[in-house]
Amino acid sequence: MATAPAPALRPGVRRWLAPRRTALVLLPLLLAGAAAAVHRTTGLFWGDFAVYQAGAVAAARGDGQLYEAAHRGTDGIVLGFTYPPFAAFLLQPLAHVDPTVGVGIWLLASVVALSAGVALALRAAGVAASAGAVLTGTVAMLPVFPVAGHLQVGQVGLFLMLIVLLDLMHGPGRRWHGLGVGVAAGVKLTPLIFVAYLLCTGRWRAAGVALAGFAATVGLGFAWRPQDSARFFSGGLFDTARVTGDPRTVLNQSLHGTLARLADTADVRAVWLPVAALTAVAGLVIAARCAHAGAPLLGVLACATTGLLVSPVSWHHHWVWCVPALVLLVVRGRRAGHRFAVVLGAALWAGLVASAGWTVIGLRGTDLHFQGWALLHTNMYVLVGLAALGWLAVRPAGAPVGAEPTRPQPAADPAAEPHGRDGADMNRADTIEGGIR
Repeated sequence: MATAPAPALRPGVRRWLAPRRTALVLLPLLLAGAAAAVHRTTGLFWGDFAVYQAGAVAAARGDGQLYEAAHRGTDGIVLGFTYPPFAAFLLQPLAHVDPTVGVGIWLLASVVALSAGVALALRAAGVAASAGAVLTGTVAMLPVFPVAGHLQVGQVGLFLMLIVLLDLMHGPGRRWHGLGVGVAAGVKLTPLIFVAYLLCTGRWRAAGVALAGFAATVGLGFAWRPQDSARFFSGGLFDTARVTGDPRTVLNQSLHGTLARLADTADVRAVWLPVAALTAVAGLVIAARCAHAGAPLLGVLACATTGLLVSPVSWHHHWVWCVPALVLLVVRGRRAGHRFAVVLGAALWAGLVASAGWTVIGLRGTDLHFQGWALLHTNMYVLVGLAALGWLAVRPAGAPVGAEPTRPQPAADPAAEPHGRDGADMNRADTIEGGIR
């Protein structure tokens, strides 16, 4: 007896069963499972996540407990909770989750946020965020030290970057434009620099929305845990000793850290403050010029770089903003035929993979007292950030400097032009995207 043919799959199901889309879905699941297995068997890594969980548990016990929470890692270093009470409020679900399960969920969400950041950068570069392109970008960014270090310790930076990107890239003209910046600043104060960016670009209403959103997070924190909120905002936020015992550590990639390493002393405040102030003003002006030149992502990246440079402490994993920057540099350079931009992007990628956090410290076993080439390598993030701002000061629209665009081809007969699937015309952007899809 003949059997009935199997029902055809819906087009949407067929699309998601395509190899690239399947791989894009499986990647965070596999990495999350591997992270949970490593955590269960070794108890190593994910120290920052452990602090988040300890803070959530402490805050759940009642007021006045949050900043007493601490986590002692396997290396003996004790880490305390350093974020506003609003962050602990959002982290409350972690107080009821097994640590290993929590690590798996956190890493899965982090990789999804990474892929979303890649997709946003691809669209800003003028190509479609196809599954293949996003998968390629995500896999390429995994070994970059700011990303790998972020995933290794279980940080929050990828989430905050995504919130800010979504708000600033897709918010203009919308009623709640700026709210994402305010909420991100409520979790971690550093995104407040984007309020200044909104003001410098003439988005007064969005800046007001951001400040109102931030004020709402502060108010919620005081309503929920008034003692902890008073402790944090009355001086705890200025206590950098709770963040690092020595700003010279190579993992502190800020101007403060660079000046401390150059002088080989932790006390460089007299020099750092004026340098940071000048950098902040110049960086915000450059960011505003990029936005006015029609390069909104470059404006956001210039502002983020400025914030990383002027912050007293910018850990390596705070530099996850390199993800959209590298994607934008390489894809725009490839689309325009600028070999220099592509080579520069590859060189920066290699430098970030071979970061001093893995190479110099691994070879020497210490992260203090550098000289010679090691001193140059240990300040690479800061040097690249300053060079990027200097480049954008000259070319705010991001036109590659010293690039040699490919020679334009003579016009061809339209009838001889290549065609894509189903007879659709294929332009240069399509062919480039197809190459990375």
